[in-house]
Amino acid sequence: MSSAKRILSGAVRDLAWATGFSSRFVRRGADRWVMMLHGVGAGGLALADFRAGLQWLRDTFTVVPLGALIDAVEQRRPAAPGGEVAVTFDDGLRNQAVLAYPLLREFAVPATIFVCPGLIEQQAWMWNHDARARLEALPATQRQPFAQRAGSASATPHDLVEAMKALPVARRRALHQEIQAATPGFVPAAADRAANDPMSWDELQGLDPEWITIGSHTMSHPILPQLDDEELESEIHASRQMLEARLGRTVDLFCYPNGATDARVQQAVARNYRAAVTTHAARVELGVDRLAIPRMAMDLPRSHVAWRMLRCPR
Repeated sequence: MSSAKRILSGAVRDLAWATGFSSRFVRRGADRWVMMLHGVGAGGLALADFRAGLQWLRDTFTVVPLGALIDAVEQRRPAAPGGEVAVTFDDGLRNQAVLAYPLLREFAVPATIFVCPGLIEQQAWMWNHDARARLEALPATQRQPFAQRAGSASATPHDLVEAMKALPVARRRALHQEIQAATPGFVPAAADRAANDPMSWDELQGLDPEWITIGSHTMSHPILPQLDDEELESEIHASRQMLEARLGRTVDLFCYPNGATDARVQQAVARNYRAAVTTHAARVELGVDRLAIPRMAMDLPRSHVAWRMLRCPR
């Protein structure tokens, strides 16, 4: 999209929000939506935007737990007048417990948080967060050889990590280890830790189950279609086992890391979970595949989110 078109599109979007058009027309559809968030605060959705977004959701829609929304869809019940939304978070980041959770309680908004128990156990970052932060600490000339090995035309940290996601698992792991070896003195800045640190078990256990549902996001956040059958089953099955053992509650909802899935992955998920969410942006229609529930990204200010919802095709 050209810069002129972006400016025009942004002006139309902002006008639609300011006049209440986008919010009113989204509500008129009486649709169901699952909202997707990641980090809150440093490196994620600004706390003020998150607060405003929660208030907008609460004032505009009926906010329900994800499990209740799935129940209603499977029972083919119509949505409440004005529509229903469920709120979800990916990755199990510490900022979700420290910053997001108190606001969820303040606005009486239930949510589901999909976590990686293997990373919580090790207090380790997701591999892509670690690789990106380390690449950002390197000058561009030192990133170029990694870009070539990843098959990336660009040596920017974002593009390089995206290219790494497409590599076979063994090659991606080897390249990540090379990046780690090239940054032996790497110490995360406070802002990096605020954005990327996982929750602790104590923080996860402190989330009231009356408000927060815990789902699995695999053990360590791999790209699932790239795994062999043994690794795939371990990532999917062992994560539920560990979460249920540590939390003492049922964990029957799943989220595909990076939204990546295929028929083999979904079969493995179906053996272990009741339902799974994707990163595909769409309404949740009656008859939706319970292993491919779509979500609308909410990692933006509410005017952007309302506009995306309004423009989402049926």
